[in-house]
Amino acid sequence: MFQYNSSFTKASLLISPPIAPKMMFGKFIRRNGKRGLTGIETAIILVAFVIVAASFAFAVLNVGFQSTQKAQDVMRGGMEQASSAMEIDGGVVGYASQYGSLDQLNFTIRLSPGRTPIDLHKDYFVITVTTSSGSFTDVYVGVLGNGTGYDGTPDQCVASAGEIVACTIPVRDKGAIGFMEHGDKFLVVVKFGDGVKPGSNELITLELKPSIGNVLTIQRQTPLVVSGVMFLG
Repeated sequence: MFQYNSSFTKASLLISPPIAPKMMFGKFIRRNGKRGLTGIETAIILVAFVIVAASFAFAVLNVGFQSTQKAQDVMRGGMEQASSAMEIDGGVVGYASQYGSLDQLNFTIRLSPGRTPIDLHKDYFVITVTTSSGSFTDVYVGVLGNGTGYDGTPDQCVASAGEIVACTIPVRDKGAIGFMEHGDKFLVVVKFGDGVKPGSNELITLELKPSIGNVLTIQRQTPLVVSGVMFLG
C-alpha cells in the first residue's frame, strides 16, 4: 500500500488494488455496484411465468368448454326438431256419411318416448288437412273436454258447410290439463263439412304440428266404397 500525505490539504489518498468479486449466499457482489440475479429473484420470475401460463390455459379451456356446451345444445335442439314429438296409438278409423262420402276421421295420439310434454291448446298446436278439395290450414279448434283448462267442450267440434274442423279430446289426461305427457292419450277428431267431404278412392293428408318437434304426417286413402265405419290402417 502506498500513502501520500500533503501538508497543504491535510488529506490522505489511499490507493488500493482491485478486489476480486466475492460469492455470498449464491449472489455475486462487486465493489463497483453491479450485481447479477439471485436465486430468489429467478424463482419469483419463474413462478410469475407459471401463473400467467396457468391463467391463459384456464381461459382457453373455459372457452373450449363453453363452445362444447353450445354445440351440444345446438345438436340437442336439432334432434328435437328433427324427430317426431308424437305418434299414432292404433289405427285410423273413418265414418261415412249417408251419401257415400267421408264424414269424420278418428285416431289416437300419444307422446313419443323420451320427448318433452306437448301443449295441445289451440295457440300452440296446428292441424292442416289436404284433400282433393284443397289445402285447409289451421283447422284445429283446440283441446276439448269437460272441465276447466280446456279450449271448449266436445260438442263444439262441428264443421259447417265448406269447412274442415279438427279437435283433440282427452282419453287419458292425468297430468296438466291440455298437455300430452307420458302415459296420456288424446283422440284426434277431424270432421268434414258439406261440399268438402272426401269421396271414394281419395287421398287425405293430415299434418299435426306441435310447437316443438317435427311434424307428424298421416296419409290415408279412402276405399272404393265409402260406407259405415271403416278401418283405414
